[in-house]
Amino acid sequence: MTRKIEIISDGRVYEIVDGQPIEIGDTQGQVSLLIQALEFSQAETFEIAPSDAVPRGGGEPRRSTRKIDREGIQLIKAFEGVYLEAYQDPIGIWTIGIGHTNGVRPGMKITEAQVEEFLQSDVEKFEIAVNDAVQVSLDPNQFSALVSFSFNLGPRALFQSTLLKLLNQGDIQAAANEFPRWNKAGGQVFLGLTRRRMAERALFLGKPWQPFLEYDVLRLTQPQMRGKYVRYIQECLSKKGIEIQPDGVFGDSSDRAVKKFQQQKRLTADGVVGLETCKALGL
Repeated sequence: MTRKIEIISDGRVYEIVDGQPIEIGDTQGQVSLLIQALEFSQAETFEIAPSDAVPRGGGEPRRSTRKIDREGIQLIKAFEGVYLEAYQDPIGIWTIGIGHTNGVRPGMKITEAQVEEFLQSDVEKFEIAVNDAVQVSLDPNQFSALVSFSFNLGPRALFQSTLLKLLNQGDIQAAANEFPRWNKAGGQVFLGLTRRRMAERALFLGKPWQPFLEYDVLRLTQPQMRGKYVRYIQECLSKKGIEIQPDGVFGDSSDRAVKKFQQQKRLTADGVVGLETCKALGL
């Protein structure tokens, strides 16, 4: 498949896929809209064309044959949060609503109805990007996890990722294990991003993703760590045949149970429930 961008002199942008023009945006002469259009393209080359290169009305807009499911929308909302007033994200990008960034300016305010309107419009673009990039069959959970991933990181992160390469090779498990690698912003690891990547990985694998709203690297501490995520890990250990009482408190018995499980799986038996232990638990 060959892809090329044609930037028409009147501001329209088309991706030419095997000779077929597909409209991907109208920049209206604005650099920011051009950058956004290019972000959603996998083309490696471009050319500037006269205004009559692609007739107006020619080239159908790209559509997605798949849609994000309810679980995917809930995951996005849970991690993005809902903001009626503009704020700056961890790397300084002005954001509003549910991760909406296009045209956002300091002091901007919106209504709850506008939040849903922005979300619907934004998600559709990422559905198209995922649908266009993935060359293998996906179930609804896998597709939705990838839409959430792209929604948070941008489609180019998916296009250029080892995750996509492995997925298109048909290696679902290896692709799933790539999600946690994308937990940095501005070169710094963020716990919120780690939680989100683990949740997306769980959704991708058809596992419960809600426990990762509380995700932390569990270990024996004083005061002892506790909560729904601790109980979830304890329940997972119990299902693996490890004797433990799920009480939501990571105490001495949890430490011993984790170390026993790690020994069985030939992991470092340090009692720390990090990524490798989560993988061994099938999360």
